[in-house]
Amino acid sequence: MQRDDQSSEPVRRPGAGRSGQPRAVPFARRTEVGRLSGLLASSLAAAVLTAGCQAATMHDAPAQSLHTAVQEEQPQPLLSSRAMAQSFYETLVGELLGQAGDWQASYELLLHAAQTRRQDELFQRAIQSAFQLGDGRRALRAAESWHKTLPHSREANKAVLQVLVLLNQVPQTQWHLKQELRLSQADEMAENLQAISLLYQRVPDKRQALQIVQAALEDQLQPDSPWRADALAALGRMHLQAGDVPKALQILNQAHAVNPQASGLGFLALELAAHGETSAQALLKDYASQDAAATPFLLAYARLLVAQQDNAQALQVLERLLAKQPQMPEAWIAKAALQAAQGEFAAAEQSLDVFVTTLDAVPRPALRQRGLDEAQILRAQMADLQGRHEQAQRALEKVGNPQTLLRAQLQRAQILAEEGQFDLARQVVRAIAAPDEQTQQLKSRAEVQLLRDGGQYQQAYALLQTMLRQHPDDDELLYEYALMAERLGRVQEMEKRLRSLLARAPEHAHALNALGYSYADRGVRFAEARRLITKALELEPGSPYITDSLGWLEYRQGNLVQALELLQKAFAIEPDAEIAAHLGEVLWQLGRQGQANEVWERGLQSNARNEVLRKTIARLAGAAHPLLQTYPAARPKTRPSLLAPALGGQSLVPAEAEVMPGPPEPTMAP
Repeated sequence: MQRDDQSSEPVRRPGAGRSGQPRAVPFARRTEVGRLSGLLASSLAAAVLTAGCQAATMHDAPAQSLHTAVQEEQPQPLLSSRAMAQSFYETLVGELLGQAGDWQASYELLLHAAQTRRQDELFQRAIQSAFQLGDGRRALRAAESWHKTLPHSREANKAVLQVLVLLNQVPQTQWHLKQELRLSQADEMAENLQAISLLYQRVPDKRQALQIVQAALEDQLQPDSPWRADALAALGRMHLQAGDVPKALQILNQAHAVNPQASGLGFLALELAAHGETSAQALLKDYASQDAAATPFLLAYARLLVAQQDNAQALQVLERLLAKQPQMPEAWIAKAALQAAQGEFAAAEQSLDVFVTTLDAVPRPALRQRGLDEAQILRAQMADLQGRHEQAQRALEKVGNPQTLLRAQLQRAQILAEEGQFDLARQVVRAIAAPDEQTQQLKSRAEVQLLRDGGQYQQAYALLQTMLRQHPDDDELLYEYALMAERLGRVQEMEKRLRSLLARAPEHAHALNALGYSYADRGVRFAEARRLITKALELEPGSPYITDSLGWLEYRQGNLVQALELLQKAFAIEPDAEIAAHLGEVLWQLGRQGQANEVWERGLQSNARNEVLRKTIARLAGAAHPLLQTYPAARPKTRPSLLAPALGGQSLVPAEAEVMPGPPEPTMAP
């Protein structure tokens, strides 16, 4: 284990990708999903499981947790009056220095005070100071000092575990994870086991993490352990993170044979289903139908059903959830969003009214205000969808948080664009105040998407050129610029820009995929296309868009059976309109026209304006095909923007006990 003689080790900011930027989704042929800084679209699928499983096990936890597990009382040291006064003085000065930004001095004083007074809270504050410094070595030093000073403190053990994970010192975590499980109470063991995969989800070497977790779970995996099924499920999720889907499926069936009511089983089945594994659906439905199905699971299951465009079933799940917990705010706003997405505006308003009343019981004012803001955003979106634009603006004026308001305005522009009102959508974006460069970037990127969705590719290309001149080192801008060049038929320009991007960012998965797909679609350089797409899939295993590209490559090379398998998997994860075009074409060529029509209809329901899908249907089945008449291009696509805030966000109500919180988030990037 690394100690004090090491050089200072920076702490990685959780959630940052290879470039520190949110990643774009692959190719110009599809709208980017789930990236606020890039474009307007806000996809439920991007958050379908992370938020759901975190609701069951973790809540965005800083070092000072809202709720801590019950632990043994630690004996207080016997200090002289002078020593106690000196320690209180160190604590006060340490806090003041931290407020002044001198985190190094603050850290030293708080750590010394913690060692003197032997108090968990002071050790936590010292660790937080280390994170403010971005100094992993100091954070580990404080956590280990805490554990050495208070060896029976469960919080100290968890702190060491979390810091080691954050510093990617995975082998050293085995003992501490095993200890955390040993100290777990019976009523929290299942949740602790579910939390393990989330704790290790950002570790680069997933196979190593799997081995460490398997060793730590030795006791829980024993045949006579009452937690064997949940431990197996935890192991299955680690296999899934490592990209071994067949093994995860095998473990799912093994866990089901041990205990079909184990809560971990439900979440593993949920994740596998979200990865497009249809063989997990039967076990998922079986678990969801049980009375034992937990509230967080049902909410996550509703998210998955919405991502799969099964809104009717999602509503049934929410009704069942509300029958069990009628005062649950998240379920009420989710129900309102689903009703609004289906055009049931009166019912949605009633659900929103109930949602607002349930907020009275939310303990923290900030969370309560966030809930009120989300309600106003949804009211504004519903007003826009009914043509009541002034009413929508009045609703947004009641949003209190500036960042929430910015997101709401961008989502409002998205909805207006989906309704075909591109000019009004651009007016909304241009009217957004931009007090800083980051907000201006958001505005510009949002306008690019509006121009693209409106078919004004040349204007979008020109705007991207201007943005790229201002920010030549922005990988995502260069990526978007290359894709827009392809939209305009400037294939050589697209290839040049993507190769330039890959020269400086060789692991940019979506650039690899875009270039490989371009070769496959044009029927050239198949070998290089396979190399590029395969590498992209290694970097982002399970991506439906990259899987679609590989399936399309197989089709272009005449491998229809392999193409069908890959495209069906991609479509099960993300029923995107262009994936529907590709899958439908393969089915059509295999003589399965009825199935092709079913897939195409689902794609048109998702986005009737998609050019690739409409051209594919017209080319294969004729321009007079009934589907093209039933779903005209002017028809607005489905409205994920209504559902994202309600079904993809953090819980409004903290858990009764925080079982194994994730590592505290530092405030400095490396």
